[in-house]
Amino acid sequence: MPNFTATFPWATQLQRLQQRDPAWASLALFDETGLTDAGRALEQLLQAGQAFAQSDVDVGLVADELRRYQKFAPPGRPSVQIVQLRRQQSTVQQAQRMARQAFIRQADVLTRALQLVVPVKLGPVVTVERWLKANLG
Repeated sequence: MPNFTATFPWATQLQRLQQRDPAWASLALFDETGLTDAGRALEQLLQAGQAFAQSDVDVGLVADELRRYQKFAPPGRPSVQIVQLRRQQSTVQQAQRMARQAFIRQADVLTRALQLVVPVKLGPVVTVERWLKANLG
């Protein structure tokens, strides 16, 4: 049976950032007034990443349940449960696409805030993931 727990690798870092952990001062995420633009961009990116990870879990749960119902469904007209699950699947897939787009937008915002060089063939998401591994890992 698949494991459907949200596996967001940066949850601890998001929590530390939201608590304004002073250990992160070296990354220039804070100043005397609070979060810098880069700090806000990082916080929003991590929140978008967490929402994206949760949407992946939701899609998996609905797909698993739909497979379970369809496995023993008789041929012909689908049952009410299967129709409802297909609607739910469509809804969670749309939410997943929106969460993915939000994550991509926030990755772009963070690359601009940190003034990261984004190689053309990699794009902002891969660049940000590498920056996260190097600086927060």
